[in-house]
Amino acid sequence: MTDQCEYKLLPIYAGGSSDERVNCIKYDPLSGLILVGGNTTSDNFAPAANDHAFIFAIDLAGNWQWGKFYYNVSYAFSNVAGCRFSSDASSLTFHGMGNS
Repeated sequence: MTDQCEYKLLPIYAGGSSDERVNCIKYDPLSGLILVGGNTTSDNFAPAANDHAFIFAIDLAGNWQWGKFYYNVSYAFSNVAGCRFSSDASSLTFHGMGNS
């Protein structure tokens, strides 16, 4: 694909029929992936309509590489509130929040 055509690959649409909020977008130059994290209330993107955290990765051509919603029955993990690379960019930490 030529550079002239690549602009047609974006935007990327991900989510369900309700609300998704993205609180983290990072580009990882080591893997060549764009990592996205946030919160969903869509029951067709997560297992129910209550808050669930999600993280997914796409490549630079807009192809879905991996992704998952996350929750913990005992300790709710309902939102990826942010993310940060380590100082040497060898690891990425996602910061989460739970329901009160």
